[in-house]
Amino acid sequence: MTQRRVARPRVIAVSGVHHSGKTTVAELIVAELVRRNYTVGTVKSIHRDGFSIDTPGSNTHRHRIAGASMVTAVSDGETAIMFARRAGYDEIISWYDTDWVIIEGARSAPYPRIVCARTESDIEERFDEHTFAICGPYANEDGDRVETWRGVPVIDARLHFREVVDLAEKHVPGPTPMAAPGNFETAITVDGERVAMNPFTQEFVARTIVGMLSALKDCPAGGHEVRIEIRRF
Repeated sequence: MTQRRVARPRVIAVSGVHHSGKTTVAELIVAELVRRNYTVGTVKSIHRDGFSIDTPGSNTHRHRIAGASMVTAVSDGETAIMFARRAGYDEIISWYDTDWVIIEGARSAPYPRIVCARTESDIEERFDEHTFAICGPYANEDGDRVETWRGVPVIDARLHFREVVDLAEKHVPGPTPMAAPGNFETAITVDGERVAMNPFTQEFVARTIVGMLSALKDCPAGGHEVRIEIRRF
């Protein structure tokens, strides 16, 4: 298995109400970042009630109904890993070996964000201290628009997507080491007996733990060693 670098990607959220141009803005940002030789991953937040990536009655769905907590579907062109739970954004991001992660949605997550809006009331609904740009129909230059809103640039991303990415590079900190560069070495002992794990399992365990720790306030992000003890009483 190819070993991945252990660094936290730069993350931005593209947030907004329904039909406010989020996907279009996300597409433009991804394409421009790739043009600048960055690697990019994306996350799509889905708020549809009852939505499932899996199909009821499919073989993978039957695996999950039988009790599997993680199911992987593999085809010639795709691999999809499905967890039977909602994962937190920091945990999800910890699995990305990319320079950037663009999240479409994540309205309440504390990431630098672009707000997409149709009207000023749409902006007010999503605007917070993390907002560094306003895009979407409200910003389109073929209509009435302002240059800034509460000091934040209002940009027509269809025409000025490079300017949007320039702002992202300026406002979003660069990669923050989450562990020492190089490979993971993970050890688990139960009652003094070391549990055998292959390299894939070692990395899976390590990245899961590091992802959860990254969400904890005041937890050092650049440590070289993590020790966890669990005692059953």
